[in-house]
This record gives sequence, structure tokens and C-alpha cells, in this order.
Amino acid sequence: MDSVIEINLLIRAFNEMLLGLRRKLGPFLVTLLMVSLSFMVFDIFIAVSWNLQTVLREEQENVGVEVFLEPSVTQAAALTLADLISTMDGVRSVYYVSSDEAELVFRADLPDQAGLLDLMGSSFRLPASVQVSLHTDHRTDDRVVPLARTLSGMQGVEDVIYGEEYLPGLTSAVNILARLVLLAGLVLAVSLSLIVANTVRLAVAEKSLTVEIMSIVGAPGWFVRLPFIGEGIVTGLLGSAGSLLFTAVISLVLSPTVPHRFLPGQWIAGVLLLGTCAGTIGSWIGMRSGIPRPRA
Repeated sequence: MDSVIEINLLIRAFNEMLLGLRRKLGPFLVTLLMVSLSFMVFDIFIAVSWNLQTVLREEQENVGVEVFLEPSVTQAAALTLADLISTMDGVRSVYYVSSDEAELVFRADLPDQAGLLDLMGSSFRLPASVQVSLHTDHRTDDRVVPLARTLSGMQGVEDVIYGEEYLPGLTSAVNILARLVLLAGLVLAVSLSLIVANTVRLAVAEKSLTVEIMSIVGAPGWFVRLPFIGEGIVTGLLGSAGSLLFTAVISLVLSPTVPHRFLPGQWIAGVLLLGTCAGTIGSWIGMRSGIPRPRA
């Protein structure tokens, strides 16, 4: 019996929330538009950040180490060295590139510069090398540098190249973008919570007499609060969904001139979750500060 009463009260609280939104449809739509525009700025920022992170991570995927061998190293010794390198921590695979293969690759990749090899004469030979591919978690500056130093000290190694000029900046850029997205999400959540809190506080003030009467006659606390919390949840959820719609339209318009990809599904879900949480927190703040205490 009690469960039936609670279900009926829940339905009535939900209907009360819908009725309240219908009564103040104009102000609610204005608030919804404010939330959507605020979230749209955030959506555009994270869309740009995600595309930049994708490009940077693709570059990071190409990070590897190339070990150039001394001319005196035989192919058998080079293969033995490659087998030894393959057992090192962080190394995913190794590939031996002979001097002849290096020349073929050079001519294929740089046909305009192939004449330089002819100018050097038939006695000139490109150095053989061992190309080292790394595991994903080892493609960072603090992991690659120690490995490169170890490889440089091995017998038969003439030089080691691993992108030391750009790898530190690449790693730093990926980390900075991730932190900026988190910071922007936190700032947006706080500002949105304040907007929703002010809206709910005004709604409570408009219904202060009704709320006080309900409290006096013994209505459950959750029954009094639920419509206001529901209003905040709806505001945050619909506002974030509207911002995604606006951002998708902008993305569609810009796609012919600015190649990019829209946010993936998990990021869209994250935006909706952020809006819902911010709306819930804001409604709770506004409700706690706005609902009058029952008179003794």
C-alpha cells in the first residue's frame, strides 16, 4: 500500500514539474537558450581540441627509433643486433633495412632528390639501419630518451634518431589539450550550475506559499523538492542536447572548407552527462537556498 502511494506521489510530482514548465514556458526557453549557447562554446572548443588531439596522437603513433649502423657491420651482425633490440622494454617490433633497400626507399619517397645519389658516385652507400617500433605507452619523451641512449652505446651503432626535436613538444601538446578540456568542463559546469540555481530559486520564490503549505500539511520532503530538481535536470539535459545540435549544424556547414570530424559518441555522451549533472547540482543549490522553512 505504501509503495502504491509513493508511486502516485511520484507521478504527481512529475506532473507538477511539467505543469510548472508549461506555466513559465517563455522564461524556461530563454534559460534553455542561454544554457545551449554556453554549452555550444564548450562543444566547439572540445571539437577543435579533439580533432587536434587526434592529429597529434596520429603523429605520436608514428614515433619510433631509427638506429643507423656503421658501414663495417655485416648483415648477420645487424640481424643479431636487431634481435637483441627486440627484447628491450617498450619495443614492439624491429625491422632491418639494408643499404640497398634504403636506397630504393629513398628513390621511391624522394624522386626529385634521387639525382643526389647519382652525383655521390657508385661507391657511396646509404647506411643500413634498424627501425624500431614502440608500444603506445612508450612513445613519450621520458621513455624514448633513455632507450635512445642505450641504443647509442651499443657496438656497431653509428647514430640514433628518434625525433628529439619535436617529440617533447608533441607529448606536451597532447597533455595540455587534455587538461584544457577538463578545465573548460569544470568552469562550464560551475557557471551552468549557477544559472540553473538562479532559475530554480526564482521558481521556488514564485511558489513559496504553495511550498510552505505543502510542508505544513506533512507532504514528504522529496515530493516538495522533486519538481525543482527535475526542472534542473531537464534544463541541463535539453540545454546540452541543444548545444550539440547547434554545433553539429556548424560542423556540417564548415566541413566542405575545413576538413574535420564531429565529436565521437563517447564525447557526446560526456557532454550530455555534464549538462545533466550541472543541472542537478544547480537545482539542488537553488532549491536548498530558496525553499522556506515551515513555520513552527
